[in-house]
Amino acid sequence: MKSLNYYWRLLATGYNFVSFGIGALIFSLTIMPVVRLWPGSRERREARARQVIHLVFRLFAWQMRMNGVLSLSAEDVQRLRREAAGRVVIANHPSLVDVVLLISLLPRSGCVVKQAMWRNPLTYGMVQGAGFISNASDSATLLERSKRVLDAGDPLVVFPEGTRTVRGEPVKFQRGAANIAVRNNAEILPVVIRNAPPTLSKQERWYNIPPEKTRYTITPQDPIRIEDVVDASGGPALTTRRLNRYLENYYRSILANE
Repeated sequence: MKSLNYYWRLLATGYNFVSFGIGALIFSLTIMPVVRLWPGSRERREARARQVIHLVFRLFAWQMRMNGVLSLSAEDVQRLRREAAGRVVIANHPSLVDVVLLISLLPRSGCVVKQAMWRNPLTYGMVQGAGFISNASDSATLLERSKRVLDAGDPLVVFPEGTRTVRGEPVKFQRGAANIAVRNNAEILPVVIRNAPPTLSKQERWYNIPPEKTRYTITPQDPIRIEDVVDASGGPALTTRRLNRYLENYYRSILANE
């Protein structure tokens, strides 16, 4: 028979989903308009909004830990924050809550998010106010908005797979993260996210929880300079393809035995 703890975590998981949706709507209708209308340049308003979202996600991550749904171990958070500043932060994407957990650790971080978050009335105000970037944006918009974040010295979080990893299959990267790094001449900070036992993957519904609490670890790797890993002499388009292939193989090597 399943334990009492299992049913508690099932109830808590449902509560977390509901509270996130309701909280995002309230946040978008109340706090975000105040942050956006506060005096200052567009860059300063967006930076303030990103900082507020970081704090909200930090609270939500704390809630998930406190109600026993997951535990989170982040190796050397100060190093992560220091090395993420002004860099393109890329990560693998094993579960639904990866974005929340990573941004909860990175103050003022920008993020490239799925177009679905812009269509969702619960999250539209939040992502729009913070200047988050839709992964369906045209190239010019993607690069212009990413440049604003990086030029401010803030992290730009990108999940190069574009969606959650299909468990049992090697990661496959889209070129957006590599293109942003190449066109902005920005360094890359790879981050590896692990969760065991797996949960909230692409193949699972929210109620398909594991028999025990999931343990997340978030581990920053060494920063990557483009010119150190690929030949950049062939122009931006070719360099982007080469860099994307390198990053894909980089993560496949790390995750091969997991």
